[in-house]
Amino acid sequence: MFKRKTKTLLIWIASFFIVSSALSLWIMDYKIDQVWGEHTQIVNPETFRKPQQTFAIMNVSVLSADGDSMQPNHTVLIEDGLIADVSSEPNLPTGITTIDGTGKYLIPGLIDSHIHLWQSPNDLLLYIANGVTHIREMNGSDEHLMWKAEIEVGRPGPEMFVTSRRHNSSSGIAGLFERWTAKINPVDDTDDIESHVQQMMEKGYDAVKIYTLLKKRHFQAFNKAALKLDVQLLGHIPKEMTLDEIWQSELKELAHTEELVKALAREFGEFNSETSEEFLQFVHKRSADIVTHLLKNDVAVVSTLSLIESIAPQKLDVADALRAVELDYVNPGIAEALHPSVPIMGWLPDVNIYRLPYNYPQEKIPGNQTYWKAYAQANRILLKAMANKGVKVLAGTDANVPVMVPGFSLHEELVSLTQAGFSEAQALRAATSTPAAWMKVKSGKVLAGYQADLVLLHANPLKDINHTRTVDTVISNGRQYNRTDLDSMLSSVKSAN
Repeated sequence: MFKRKTKTLLIWIASFFIVSSALSLWIMDYKIDQVWGEHTQIVNPETFRKPQQTFAIMNVSVLSADGDSMQPNHTVLIEDGLIADVSSEPNLPTGITTIDGTGKYLIPGLIDSHIHLWQSPNDLLLYIANGVTHIREMNGSDEHLMWKAEIEVGRPGPEMFVTSRRHNSSSGIAGLFERWTAKINPVDDTDDIESHVQQMMEKGYDAVKIYTLLKKRHFQAFNKAALKLDVQLLGHIPKEMTLDEIWQSELKELAHTEELVKALAREFGEFNSETSEEFLQFVHKRSADIVTHLLKNDVAVVSTLSLIESIAPQKLDVADALRAVELDYVNPGIAEALHPSVPIMGWLPDVNIYRLPYNYPQEKIPGNQTYWKAYAQANRILLKAMANKGVKVLAGTDANVPVMVPGFSLHEELVSLTQAGFSEAQALRAATSTPAAWMKVKSGKVLAGYQADLVLLHANPLKDINHTRTVDTVISNGRQYNRTDLDSMLSSVKSAN
């Protein structure tokens, strides 16, 4: 009898443990999805669905094909999702809808070349509302591929370029944890990397992303697969790799200018607040050689400068940095995170991934500020050198990393580029024709035969890049969204959040 009762008790204890563990894992999984934005109320995209129409924008100033000037008094005819004609002497079909562009400026739809949607589909509306008609998702998932396909058949949202998840070298429990919590693809020595790359391409991913902690032997395996399978390789410079090794590889796009800064810091022997000026002189000296190799090897660089410039302000005062951005439009799961001890995104003061610890010595704050301001200046030095010599610079924001608000942050990035020494025309090209050509899509210019991805502005961005914010109408693949539509999109996302 005693043995039977003991056995029953043990079964109950084991069952309780199993059920409790399963429940705990379910709750944790739910919370992790919440952190990445999944459980925020979803705005119904069908509310904003528009058909492709035939219409013309009359008497408008049009950005020239080279992006250097505005051509006044032009008419742009749009049919079947394409720009059918751009002319100063139009011959329009009778009875079509027209938009009066008098006093307005027409530019190509903007392209953000580095964003993260995570699990936040409302962000797709934020991009359209800000005149962003193409985005490049830099940590893709099967869900993103589904959204991409839906947009291709009319769901309101920017057209999407989707990379694979990030690839780091890790295995075992650590690898499983990275895959589960950080959305990273762990790479082990037992993996067949060529087969893995082939599978990602068959799923529809546009490129394979390399990450910081990928070991050299794994990088070489990805490099070999990319060469054999004709796959685009992009991302970070692994810590184990030198710049000379990168120049000889298939890594033809760097996801951040700061990847070059990090590589130079390793060459320099790292730097601190006391050696920051010496490091900046080193960056100046190395910049010409860096640019030469970027041009020689046809490597494109995504800017993400505004994010780098935001780190020092966030470290100084997170709350103040948040007041400077459109926080109401950020997915609350992403902003609120889980807990200060869990480093998954997090924008708010208690969980911000860039915040200084609460016990950080006050006397060390000036030195910390000196370091991060020098880090930002190193990025500016390199970007200016790239602009001067014609390196392919792609404007990107790393949106959804604090404090880069989806859609809004691209306008901040363009301002940062001009402050770093880009002309307005160069900055605008970095968000239109240059990334479009790099992706081999027929967009990014206001030319007959190109896809009708356009933004009608109230002011000329070649006079002041801030004028890209003065959006009147957005045309995405021939679908027209007027100011009322755009305001409704913004209001709906803000309410959902």
